[in-house]
Amino acid sequence: MRRAAAIIGMLASLVAGTAYADAGRLGGMGADLFGNSFFHFGQANLKSFPVSSIRAGKLAIDLQHTRLAEVQRAFGGTIFEQGEGMATARWLCYASPQATTWFMSNILGGGDFVMMVAVQAGAPSGNCNVAPAGFPIPQMGIPGLGATTAQLKSTFGSATIGSHSDVSYRADRPARDGLGTANDAQYLGYIVRGGRVVGVGVGATTTTMN
Repeated sequence: MRRAAAIIGMLASLVAGTAYADAGRLGGMGADLFGNSFFHFGQANLKSFPVSSIRAGKLAIDLQHTRLAEVQRAFGGTIFEQGEGMATARWLCYASPQATTWFMSNILGGGDFVMMVAVQAGAPSGNCNVAPAGFPIPQMGIPGLGATTAQLKSTFGSATIGSHSDVSYRADRPARDGLGTANDAQYLGYIVRGGRVVGVGVGATTTTMN
């Protein structure tokens, strides 16, 4: 019942906030991380959350707490939207000469809070804003673009290449609700080409345990 009420509330917030989002198409690493079929996040394979902080220049990104509107105030650009209901995605995308960056929300974030951050080398696909001059690539405190699979293995203990040239990690822990009724999950995905990272993304969710 509690989970159903939460989802109804999230859907209501999405309907209320549609005015600030333009229709778009989510592409690249953003779509890979948002979807459920590219990475292999089914089982936890890390003992602790790999990402403790995300910074884009002076802006600190706290997954599930920082709003897309805060990112927009810092860097400008258009918020795009794709899908309906449970499949709704909202995002800010910034294309710079070095890489493309996505800040994304989903139904669990009410289309408002940043739930995922992804970075990919190269030009964008899908709808994306031109990054402002000096746009800072988000730093996550983990191996990033250009890192080798050996660095991933050294950092996380393993670096198994999946069916989409992906390396997928996930960690779970009890949520800090004091009730023992919820679970936090953080998932981390890499795309590797020629033994080097060309895409990286992290996301977080909190779900009620049945």
